[in-house]
Amino acid sequence: MSLIKAKAIAFTRPLHAELCSNVSMPKMDDDGVLVRTEYSTISRGTELDLFTGQMHGRGTDTQWYPMLPGYMPVGIVEEVDKNIRHLQVGDRVVGSNLFTGFDSRFCPAWAGHTQFVVISKASHPYLGALRAVKVPEGLPPDQAGLAMLAGVAWHGVKEKVKPKPGDLVLVIGQGVIGIFAAQLCKAYGARVIVADQFENRLGFARANGLSETLQCEKNTLVKAFLDYSGGERPNAVIEVTGEREPFTQALELVRPYGIVHAQGMYLEAAPPDVLRMLFGKNLTLSCTVGETPELTQETLAMLAARKITTQGLITEVSEPALAGEVYDAVYHHPDRYVTCAFKWS
Repeated sequence: MSLIKAKAIAFTRPLHAELCSNVSMPKMDDDGVLVRTEYSTISRGTELDLFTGQMHGRGTDTQWYPMLPGYMPVGIVEEVDKNIRHLQVGDRVVGSNLFTGFDSRFCPAWAGHTQFVVISKASHPYLGALRAVKVPEGLPPDQAGLAMLAGVAWHGVKEKVKPKPGDLVLVIGQGVIGIFAAQLCKAYGARVIVADQFENRLGFARANGLSETLQCEKNTLVKAFLDYSGGERPNAVIEVTGEREPFTQALELVRPYGIVHAQGMYLEAAPPDVLRMLFGKNLTLSCTVGETPELTQETLAMLAARKITTQGLITEVSEPALAGEVYDAVYHHPDRYVTCAFKWS
């Protein structure tokens, strides 16, 4: 098969996004599928870090400009190679995190906002097309993309927090991952309180079944929560903002022998007294990052069954050609936008 060239959204420098043409995709192989993208969704945390020049990982060469951002494309399978058994032409799939094999002019970080997606051993040396997860019948494609962020939340809730019926859980940060984390804890039977500094996000939390909401600034969380709860401290706190101050407040707020789960991507150093806080209250500190195809498959099923919902989580759907305006809006107006998606076809 000839090399595929496609349109792709790129960050060509900090605070600048644009749609590029003739970007070379990874090669197809016997373990590959070719997907025509319908929608791709912005990951507000990861992508805005890269958009503003805050690279993930250690070292100056971890990521570089120009880069191809994004990791949540949803689309229709157009070609299946001979070793593939779990997919067929016409299936709708979610596929992500394309690491290698791209146009050498661009850093793939992680190249999800592209007109076509090749998922093969060239792009995913260990998984190949297993990285493409089939979307259940009837689930709209824009919601399917959000399943990957639900998978990020499910990773933490299922494998680390493990709330029990009757537990009191606080979720700090009501972006997409925070709203999913709170819904998933509630599904376990926990009492869930969510906190955010922006009222519009709390409104979306309530629209998705999270009735106990707390609006407060980062440094007033402990007092605001204890006033609200009548002095009862949470069994677990899930911190989703990736910021140091809310994380520090989570350690102070959680009850002795409780759990603080860090779900955000932290670019600042940990508080200097974090060990004292952990030992002093016999706390468990855990963290997770990312998801797996298996976790995304589980959250797709939950979305299809409406065990978790996505009401209002995509603030706006735009054309890829408007990428520059969209990223500017998402970055400058967190009080208005939860996240946005691009419609490719």
